[in-house]
Amino acid sequence: MRRIILIIAALVVAPTLYGQSIPEYRNDAVELSAEYKQGNAFQQDLLLYADMLSSTHPYYADAKHRKGLERRVRKVYKECGKIEDVVDFKLTLARLAASLGDGHTAISYWSNLERIFPVRLSLDINQPAIVDVTSEEHRALLGKEVKAVNGRPLAKILRSAREIVSADNDVNFLNLVKEYLMFAEFWSFLDMSDERLTLTFADGSSAEVEAINKRELRIAQLQRNTQERVTAMRNTLFDYTIFEDEGICYLQFNQFADRVTLPQYKQLARFDEFVAKMMAEIEAKAVKTLVVDLQYNGGGNSNLGDVLLSWLKPYAETERYGVDVRISKLLLERYPYYSDFTYDGEELKLGEVYDMWQFDHNRGQEIEYNAPQDSSRHILNFDAERIFRGDIIFVEGKESFSSATLLLTKARDCGVGIIVGEPSGGRPSHYGDLLYCTLPNTKTIATVSHKRFVRPNREAKESDYIVPDVFIELDDPDRDLLWEWILKN
Repeated sequence: MRRIILIIAALVVAPTLYGQSIPEYRNDAVELSAEYKQGNAFQQDLLLYADMLSSTHPYYADAKHRKGLERRVRKVYKECGKIEDVVDFKLTLARLAASLGDGHTAISYWSNLERIFPVRLSLDINQPAIVDVTSEEHRALLGKEVKAVNGRPLAKILRSAREIVSADNDVNFLNLVKEYLMFAEFWSFLDMSDERLTLTFADGSSAEVEAINKRELRIAQLQRNTQERVTAMRNTLFDYTIFEDEGICYLQFNQFADRVTLPQYKQLARFDEFVAKMMAEIEAKAVKTLVVDLQYNGGGNSNLGDVLLSWLKPYAETERYGVDVRISKLLLERYPYYSDFTYDGEELKLGEVYDMWQFDHNRGQEIEYNAPQDSSRHILNFDAERIFRGDIIFVEGKESFSSATLLLTKARDCGVGIIVGEPSGGRPSHYGDLLYCTLPNTKTIATVSHKRFVRPNREAKESDYIVPDVFIELDDPDRDLLWEWILKN
């Protein structure tokens, strides 16, 4: 149930919380054009959305890419002339967003998350699908391999879903869509029944599953007893346990957020204070191995990763990520202070991409070594004598995304520890730092990246995900293979 709550929060709660501050996207040049004036509400918002993508996303800083978008929009414009339903329109925009291969650039198309199917498919690149989690009445379905749903091959269903789900890579996509397929509404997006599913299994048998109200759902992981595991997900942003006999500190780092990044939540801990306390206890108890578990971490503010890394390698010896920022009208509305930045003494130009570290105020910037404890910024460790000198193990999984990917990649490129687990849901170099906007005619909420993060080792071959140094199955139904491996190594 916790996993479903997290999905709901990501898709619905965040836009609702920020709904009052999400600006409408406007552009006088677009709205005065003949195409805009002659179009219906869907065509008008398509033109505004295309303009927002073209002017904001770093991918479209390239003139050839913008031309490609213009050609596609001309075709979609005609299609929007025939659309009568706002959901169909949102899915049309979702296809534009998903084609970028950027999990941060997306369309919010959900309207009803109350109806849900009481089964979850365990999707994997190497096996089509297996009914993995279900309510008690469907216990007999556990472990059955699904070949088709409502007569449509599962492979075709996933291809259709791939067109409307924004994701960094296939790992990220499969991790998301296995949750989305629990929601009845998502099946309607795929032009399938949203109230009853007929599952056809590899053994030739079949079963019908009906949608229920979410509050009736009683999720039970019937094949597994994971709560007794050391590495079971904890209901916290970050938490650690020291196993003195084994000389291990296990840090579960689930979100890059704390009181500094979310100052409105005074009850939250500061991550820099948390890490300093943990490191003091590690030293006092002569811990030899630090495990940093990021398998449940979907990201947040990357500064928390820098805090942790400052305790694992001398700050002066670490390479930082490259950050390319595209200047746009939407960016300046959200972060007006960019208007004061300069590059080589010149004002920043709309549409251009800049290396953030080369803004005039960033060049040669001195790090503040002795920030006061009540600082609104995180305090890094600059004392080389306090660096942890033991073994460091990072754990990544399918949900490791965004800032979690940044930390994992930076650790690898800077030679800090090893990475174990499964391929990450995020790319080593990727787009991110999203901006929200609302399209005025249909009230469609969209997110778009305005930065590209480039890994410290620019010589490394680009890849879709981070390949672990040691592959360990994190989701075994019977054994905590991760903890077993840690104890042996």
